[in-house]
Amino acid sequence: MESLVDAESELAQIQQQLKSQASQLQKVSLSDLLTGDTGEQRLKQLSARFAGWHLDLSKQRWQPETLKVLADWADARGLDEHRQKLFAGAIVNPSERRPALHTVLRWPQEQPAPEGCEKAVAFAQQQRGRMASLVQKVRSGQWRGLLGQPVRDVIHIGVGGSDLGPRLVSDALQETHHQGEVEVHFVSTMDATQLVPLMRKLDPATTLVVLASKSFTTADTQFNLNTALTWLASSLDVSIRAVCERHLIGVSARPEKMTEFGIPEAHQLVFAEGVGGRFSLWSPIGISLAMQIGMPAFNELLAGAHAMDRHFLEAPTTENLPALLALVGAWNCQWLGIPSHAVLPYDGRLECLPDYLQQLEMESNGKSVDINGQGVDHPTCPILWGDVGPNAQHAFYQLLHQGSHTVSADFIAVRRRHRHAAEGLQESLRDQQQLTLANCLAQAQLMALGDDAIPPSLRDHMARGYRGNQPNSLLLVDELTPWSLGALLAMYEHKVFVHSVLWGLNPFDQPGVELGKLLAQGIYRALSNGQTNSSDQVKDPSTDAMISLVTS
Repeated sequence: MESLVDAESELAQIQQQLKSQASQLQKVSLSDLLTGDTGEQRLKQLSARFAGWHLDLSKQRWQPETLKVLADWADARGLDEHRQKLFAGAIVNPSERRPALHTVLRWPQEQPAPEGCEKAVAFAQQQRGRMASLVQKVRSGQWRGLLGQPVRDVIHIGVGGSDLGPRLVSDALQETHHQGEVEVHFVSTMDATQLVPLMRKLDPATTLVVLASKSFTTADTQFNLNTALTWLASSLDVSIRAVCERHLIGVSARPEKMTEFGIPEAHQLVFAEGVGGRFSLWSPIGISLAMQIGMPAFNELLAGAHAMDRHFLEAPTTENLPALLALVGAWNCQWLGIPSHAVLPYDGRLECLPDYLQQLEMESNGKSVDINGQGVDHPTCPILWGDVGPNAQHAFYQLLHQGSHTVSADFIAVRRRHRHAAEGLQESLRDQQQLTLANCLAQAQLMALGDDAIPPSLRDHMARGYRGNQPNSLLLVDELTPWSLGALLAMYEHKVFVHSVLWGLNPFDQPGVELGKLLAQGIYRALSNGQTNSSDQVKDPSTDAMISLVTS
């Protein structure tokens, strides 16, 4: 009992120190922090490296001593103990009584499994082997449809984590790793917007459908699947059951539901219930992606993620990239009161990254109730948004630079690109890349310094009013490869986990997304039947009026 009191007292002291530092630093401009006498030394103390990457945290509104107190906060919250439990396969999702097994999915075969995870690692590797066989069969042309023709197009049907991760990596590696064996098309919208054009242009005889759904019951995916199978069956003049046997692969945590649906066991891939949807890219959910980039590249993606796992496990907190991003993120959100965070990749291949991180962060930590069911009395996850930086400059940077909202940001840039372009294009593409990097560095500087970033040569020609003091981090990645992309996404996964420890949240459940979907089922029945059922719908005049308008 005495040790618990001591721990609570220590935590209270640390939080008081953070409150005091926040009060002091609110009055200090980033311009003074960056350009003052200690600027260079501060830069060294607030930068970190990993495998050729460079993370600059000096444009954040903090000091090295702030980082030290934040690291003490993480220690007092038991970060190391929670981290060890995560990697040991212990129960870290108490509401569902499950471990979180996403790190298991990328565990290398040549390394012994972590103690406590031996069965989970063996199962994940066995399923990866099955996945590799199916990928090879499709890419080599051995998979034949009902008319005996090889697969040329794959429709990947998923939503949320079953869509965002594979789609992001597919887009990011399209330039360097698409080899043309098959084309992959991602379908997630429940209104069939993405599916209708595909049904118009694809050849049903050479089309394979991948249904990626952890529960195998999500309405969005089920309706898209039914439409796709109906199209295939009617076009090929066969039954839907025949289509399921030759034109469908299922990926789920529920093999019994796949069997019930009519998917042959040989065409089923399974992952554990302990793998959350937004953490499932590394599982067989990634099969469509692997069909596009090949299994060697997919395995490289896993290797990069595992390298970040090791870094997260082993690096000291003040040199640990996921921990650093989490600490400065919590500092901005909870202690400086900044409610909004922009993700700004200066590489068009990472266009989907803000969408991916929106789900990863806000579905994990967008909560006001802690892991013990008690209300949280401080802000937790910020509102996360963003876009490709060069496009965003022509959209919302006006607000970032001269608006009234304080926003924090992550700038992400890639140092080397286009090394494999045709020789005649190398110089032109290199110029474009240098311009992109110049804009990234300039915008990060301007967000931090405001008017003080205006050089003497422009001071007589530029309007003033650049507010500055918008804290931001800049991550410079050496090159965008499957390995570095895997490490990047794993870094953000672990950032989310550290946040959950600091704020005492369960990042692996998402109860807030369920009720709206259940209510939609009652309204769907009302729209379909033309009448409401009071037992599954709370009546209000506004919703009733809209139902009447839709059905009239």
